[in-house]
Amino acid sequence: MTSLLPAQQWTAFRIPVSETMSRGRLTEQFTRCPSGLVVAPPGFGKTALLAQAARAHPGPVTWYQARPGADQRELLTALGYPPDTPAELAGVSGGSRQRPLRRDGGAAGRLVVIDDMHLLSPAAQALAVRLGQLAPPHPLVLIGTRPATGLPVAAMEASSATVVNADALRFRSWEVEDLFPRLYGTALRPGIAVPLVRATGGRAAMLRLFGRAVAADPDAGQEQILTDGSFGRAYLEREVLAPLPDRLGRFLTETCLLSRLTADACHALTGRTDSAEMLYSLAHEHGVLRAAPDGHTYVAEPLLRACLRARLTHTLTDVELARLSGRAAAGADDRQDPPSSAVRRRPGTADWTGPLRAVVAGTPDLFPGRSAGHVTGTGSSSSATLLVQGVAAALAGDGTAGDTVRRALAEATEDALVVLSGQLVRVALAVLAAGPAGPVPYPELQRIAYDAERLDLLWLSRAARCLLGLGPHPEDAGQPGVVLEECTRLGDAEGAALAATAVCLRSVWRGRPGIGELEDVVRRFRALGWGTPEAWGRAALAVVEAARDLPDAEQRAAQAEAFARSAGVPGARALAIGAMALATPDAANRVELQEAAWSTARSARLPVSGLRSWLTALASPAGDGAAATGGTRGGGQHASASPRAHAAPSVPGMTVRCLGGFEFTLAGRAHDWAKLRPRAQALLRLLAVRAGQAVHRDHLLLAFWDGVATPSTLHNLQVTISSLRSFLEPERPRGGSRLIARQGDSYRLVLAPGDVSDVAAFERAVRDGRRSRAQQRPEEAADAFRTALDHYAGELLPGDGPAEWVVADRERLRREAANAAVALAEIRLDQDRPVEAAEAAERCLEIDGHRDAAWRVLIRACDAAGLAADSARARRGYSAMLASLGIPPSGMLSHPM
Repeated sequence: MTSLLPAQQWTAFRIPVSETMSRGRLTEQFTRCPSGLVVAPPGFGKTALLAQAARAHPGPVTWYQARPGADQRELLTALGYPPDTPAELAGVSGGSRQRPLRRDGGAAGRLVVIDDMHLLSPAAQALAVRLGQLAPPHPLVLIGTRPATGLPVAAMEASSATVVNADALRFRSWEVEDLFPRLYGTALRPGIAVPLVRATGGRAAMLRLFGRAVAADPDAGQEQILTDGSFGRAYLEREVLAPLPDRLGRFLTETCLLSRLTADACHALTGRTDSAEMLYSLAHEHGVLRAAPDGHTYVAEPLLRACLRARLTHTLTDVELARLSGRAAAGADDRQDPPSSAVRRRPGTADWTGPLRAVVAGTPDLFPGRSAGHVTGTGSSSSATLLVQGVAAALAGDGTAGDTVRRALAEATEDALVVLSGQLVRVALAVLAAGPAGPVPYPELQRIAYDAERLDLLWLSRAARCLLGLGPHPEDAGQPGVVLEECTRLGDAEGAALAATAVCLRSVWRGRPGIGELEDVVRRFRALGWGTPEAWGRAALAVVEAARDLPDAEQRAAQAEAFARSAGVPGARALAIGAMALATPDAANRVELQEAAWSTARSARLPVSGLRSWLTALASPAGDGAAATGGTRGGGQHASASPRAHAAPSVPGMTVRCLGGFEFTLAGRAHDWAKLRPRAQALLRLLAVRAGQAVHRDHLLLAFWDGVATPSTLHNLQVTISSLRSFLEPERPRGGSRLIARQGDSYRLVLAPGDVSDVAAFERAVRDGRRSRAQQRPEEAADAFRTALDHYAGELLPGDGPAEWVVADRERLRREAANAAVALAEIRLDQDRPVEAAEAAERCLEIDGHRDAAWRVLIRACDAAGLAADSARARRGYSAMLASLGIPPSGMLSHPM
């Protein structure tokens, strides 16, 4: 059978193709385990997840779609095992001598996927589980199944298998907001994602049906479609309710008026003595209900309950329905559904967010037990108070903060708000202590964000999502920017300030600390009056400015140190002293300041190694400051700068730079171009502009032989290509070039993995930015456009002058660079970041001084930032530009908007 996979893979059955977003946080778990099990009711996306894991597997893949009642022999035959395998497998499980099962020369590295295992016979199911328990060189086995009686989940977990259940597969609200525009072409209305996930349970099939309903009737309104619920009723009836045994279906219908199902409540309502067994079967054997952590309470998805209520209405008379509703209301238990972490909010627990806000704002008088910038051991011993003390210590840079947070968690087992907040603070402290090189505990952050959302603690869920953005998964990379947009839309200035901080951290994690982003964070905290985080922001900004050797960097670092000292934040003060060491030109003074920074850190019980790692990360030269702020392109030149800032870059196999000048190196070695004829040099530059792309010989003939295709010119072209190959790869035999490949009548400069081409990287970043902006992901679009501008070091091959073969590409790339700068400026202005918007607009005008949109954005940005002199200068420049084009000045110039 023809396979859709690459040539090195083989499938017994074709891997299904389904449209869904990447679930990297789930599929990555399968790469670290001997086997995996995906168990969930229908519609949760089991097959889609298995298909993603199969396509990501580097080795051969065998995909088996189970048939109803298939036995052991059919399973083994489909998977390609020998006929005598069953007896040997039994011997393996019994401890007899093991013989590796092989196929096509060996099974090592092969992935076997068994989808819908619940359809197999019990013996075949047991065999599939045994296959997953075998060690290498047996294949890695992934199994997808619905919940079923006798399913050996516990046996697989005991054998170190990774089990992904329905709760892990549920789409979170922030994932849904990204899913709809990406796959369904429809953006969700603000605020509807959370109720949509609650109503559907995050079930992939229900979300797809909602998307189709919205697309089919866009005038009905998304809220109305969700309230009506008819979009998923037929699916729930057919796929969820119809397969249930009659006795379970009747029991579920009779108890649907209860929002929370317990054995006692169901017994009181229906008189059934086997209610506990029925509830357990519906939850664990059929996956229709979701079990609460207490093991005795169960809940159904709201849309499923609505479907059941409609069933009940059709089967009972009005009198019977009213009587049943009365009994249900009398015995109902409507407490808040607890999160999966088995915690709940105690009635009457005091709200602790007020004292926490006071600590973050740097006003210790409002918080008992904290004075003069320090946390004392006095005051209340409640878990909430301990947690606030831990946060206060962390903000000050006290290394004992983690111990205080752990004590708070130990005392808060019954308070959901404190437990979830404490868990998030603990994770945040661990992430910040490890720095950009450390891991991000992805599963724990996902759980905290989801549990907080279920408890209506949306601000806490947003905070967890910001930390998710620091992880390696691309599907969550833009979460800090998304949260920033949400908080801005909701008018939550405090949440927006914290989200903007997460955006900065994301830039540092990517090795691109941005001056504009740090200035925005400092401005936000100053507007809120939050002195403690402002001290940290000022210190971090001082390090970046010092590393890039900006004017007045030494003075600004001293100001940051003075601010941190007056705010009582010793950790930020140590960071600011480190910035002063970077900025000073005097070597002796530099050593003295460095020692002062380490001493200040030690006095705050802050690890010196942690301070060093943050100085290294913030002093990275790959940030946004060079072109926009007037600093040096390569960063600061001080010998005391961090090792990361001045470490020699890794040398790729080939580096091709055509923007701002021509550079061509192989393994770090330059070439003596005088040994190569000028025409061959020019031909190489043309191929370099199109690196990685095939260039037809007609294009080369048109550029260098006036387009005349004669035997003589074709021979000259071949000779020129041959001379290039010999010049670049003298050690390779004739016909063995790996750099310049021929494809039919075309030639291509080959880009191998690790090779660098600034034009290719620039064009790729521009495409990514356009795509992200069209999909309404502005933060990702801004990052891509900024990356493109970093690559655009100047016009294309300026040394080739007005040569006809380069003029068209030069103008095209210049136009794309100007468009990228304008787009970046517009995005930053929409995000209320006018300083960055002005920098991007100025960059556009450097590239194209006649770009009308850039002048307009620059004027608006200067006005929004309160830069009166810069605004007046921009207006004069705009007027002069219009005059140079023969456009007379008009009243519109006083306010071009």
